[in-house]
Amino acid sequence: MRVLFALLILSAHVHAAAKDITSFIDQHCVDCHDSDVKKGGLDLTSLSFDLTDRSSFDTWVKVHDAVTDGEMPPKKKPRPEPKAAQDFVTMLDEKLHVSSLATQEKTGRTLARRLNRTEYENTLRDLLHIDLPLAGLLPEDTPMHGFDTVAEGLRFSQLQIEKYLEAADAALDAAVDLRLPLEVKTERFSYKDQKSIIDNLKLSDNPPTDQKKKYERKRQVFRSIDDALVMFTDADYMLGLTNFKIRRSGSYRVRLSAYGYQSRGQPITVRLYANNYSIGKSLLGTWDMPADQPREVEVIIHLSRNEHLLVLPFSVGYDDDGKRLSDCDTTKEFKGRGLAVQWVEITGPLESAQSIPPSLAAVFVDVPILKLDKKQIKNPWDGEKAIGLALQPADPSAALKNIIENFAAKAFRRPLETGEADRFIKLAQDALGGGMDFAEAAKLALRGVLTAPQFLFFDELPGPHLSDYALASRLSSFLWSTLPDDELMSLAAANKLHEPSTLKAQVNRLLADKRSQAFVKNFAGQWLDLRSIDATSPDTTLYPEFDEMLKLAMVGETESFFAELLQKDLPITNFIKSDFLMLNRRIAEHYGIGTDVAKSEEFVRVKLPDDHERGGLLTHASILKVTANGTVSSPVLRGAWVMKRLLGRPPAPPPPGTPGVEPDTRGAATIREILDKHRNDETCAGCHAKIDPPGFALESFDVIGGLRDRYRSKEKGEKPSAKVENRNVWQYKLSLPIDASGSLADGRTFKDIKDFKQLLLTNPADVHRCLTEKLLTYATGAAPSYADGQAVADIVVKSLKQGGGLKTFVTELVLSETFRRK
Repeated sequence: MRVLFALLILSAHVHAAAKDITSFIDQHCVDCHDSDVKKGGLDLTSLSFDLTDRSSFDTWVKVHDAVTDGEMPPKKKPRPEPKAAQDFVTMLDEKLHVSSLATQEKTGRTLARRLNRTEYENTLRDLLHIDLPLAGLLPEDTPMHGFDTVAEGLRFSQLQIEKYLEAADAALDAAVDLRLPLEVKTERFSYKDQKSIIDNLKLSDNPPTDQKKKYERKRQVFRSIDDALVMFTDADYMLGLTNFKIRRSGSYRVRLSAYGYQSRGQPITVRLYANNYSIGKSLLGTWDMPADQPREVEVIIHLSRNEHLLVLPFSVGYDDDGKRLSDCDTTKEFKGRGLAVQWVEITGPLESAQSIPPSLAAVFVDVPILKLDKKQIKNPWDGEKAIGLALQPADPSAALKNIIENFAAKAFRRPLETGEADRFIKLAQDALGGGMDFAEAAKLALRGVLTAPQFLFFDELPGPHLSDYALASRLSSFLWSTLPDDELMSLAAANKLHEPSTLKAQVNRLLADKRSQAFVKNFAGQWLDLRSIDATSPDTTLYPEFDEMLKLAMVGETESFFAELLQKDLPITNFIKSDFLMLNRRIAEHYGIGTDVAKSEEFVRVKLPDDHERGGLLTHASILKVTANGTVSSPVLRGAWVMKRLLGRPPAPPPPGTPGVEPDTRGAATIREILDKHRNDETCAGCHAKIDPPGFALESFDVIGGLRDRYRSKEKGEKPSAKVENRNVWQYKLSLPIDASGSLADGRTFKDIKDFKQLLLTNPADVHRCLTEKLLTYATGAAPSYADGQAVADIVVKSLKQGGGLKTFVTELVLSETFRRK
């Protein structure tokens, strides 16, 4: 009876609240928001107050936010008394919070969440001690709420199961490698010995007899000097290091020595690629080689047998006057830039440095692994297939049980429940009894483990708190994108990981580890949309200075900037405005800051002069590129990016049928003039008043992040004075002037990006909240619900009390109750 009485009171209270809310809506909103949705875009007269309905709940949240921000009712309409508006907001907030919290307590914050492709590859790398690209074997994950760690997007399908089986087979084949370890060889190669180079140097270097055929003839593009081969071309079909034969797929150490030749004191960039004829080439590293002074560089890479290496120079083959090699009658008279490559040294496969591969030892725990003598080796004539190792367990059946239980506990990231591994053990023992080889029987069972839900999904159960083992997995996945290491698992076993002091210490440890680069790349790459850097290609006519090295430097700058804030625990207001940049030589050159401050491919911290337009994320070339279409900049795209990713206030999509903004590359009209018809349309004006100002402030930057005071045009305008590779630019013209001024929706004005950043800094609360919400989404696999609002606010308050550093925000998030719940 007491429960029934309480329910009746609660029901009456909810009914009364709904009536009061409806009364406010009837009095102040329905004149516009009625069944004629063309007037206000929303019919509140038919909106249900059933908050268990997701659509209704989301709409009421929008109503709450619009009244809270003073956007509704519109300023031109009669406004409610402040107390009435506040009472309405308070009442609606309470109902939304109670409903959201009830849903959380019933189902948990997060749905069942599986490993995404990156986590899967990294987990198998650390579990099996292999270095194998597996993510590409799996279907792409669908990002939700901006991240590929969110459970809603991590669907499970028949195709997914098939690909997991394929990936598990590839991983186990690489790990259970009983082939005879190859001798680790160190080989040094000279490009002078490459057949393609020898053939090219045999070509005549005499002046052409027919000047009309000067540009058609085959000619020398290399120069052999005492200590090196000079490359004046980056033609990859000529520069494959074909004398190096990959004996076995695996890890190799590559060293090379080179220097800039005839480069007038300027470094020359060298690029190292692995080339696969069927899928193309992949970049392994880039380095800036100093002029006239050899530099040795080194990198450890994974190579497959179907790949070969390419060493390519970048931006060579022209002189100080822009004269190309093809402009010269002979190669020997050419005075332009080249790359002098002395040698390339390759050591590997590195896995063979140990008599027993680490992957075998990791899988076959306590099983003797013997090296066969020459008479016992199977297929000794085939170095790729020669079996030279043997597993010799004393009791094969018992050994299988031990192997599988050990492996499953590590793979499931927690102790096994009684009998949990029995089906895998039976599978292996039955296969062994049927005559299957011991290693193959073990692989059969381990394949089952790697496709089991306990491995593919996070073990997170509803309740007051996650178990310490689940907490260890969540923490390592958050900061390393892989499984917990031994220290995390030991703390979980001792039931100490959840203690605040222990958690804080572990956050510091994980962030100090090089594996935290995964957090920088995966979180920042999605939050800031850096993964879309290749989504558009800048128009080569309008932006001839754009190249591959600049694109890489763009992303590198932003990742380095994020990492600097993280490791130094700098205030996150630096995302709005900072007094420093992280630059390498290429991006410094692009910004016109000077290569005397950043002299190589390495990113270094560079202090900015006072009142500089750069500083903060908004003026990073990477951000400016991903918010443009490759031809012209768009205040709408850039403004929407700022609202969604920096302020956490994503704009509503345009009404159906709204035409897009067509760029004008002729130079007849500015984007501001083109947008005016949208801004002056009554149905568009409200949103554009918030979207456009950030975009207008960024109009001083072109689609590749260069500073400008005039637009570029293909038709109208004046000839620019710029040069690309020492040649005058003729492809585009300078047209109409830039106007980077504007006014915010609240009436405050700015004249340029510097003013705009100052306006953002006067109230950085949105940035604090937005970053916390993004971190929470990425870390827990679920976007913040309405009930999480207070938790987000608490994290912000606690972080700001300690200085508001990025590392502090990450730490306080991990210490929060929300992080420790499903």
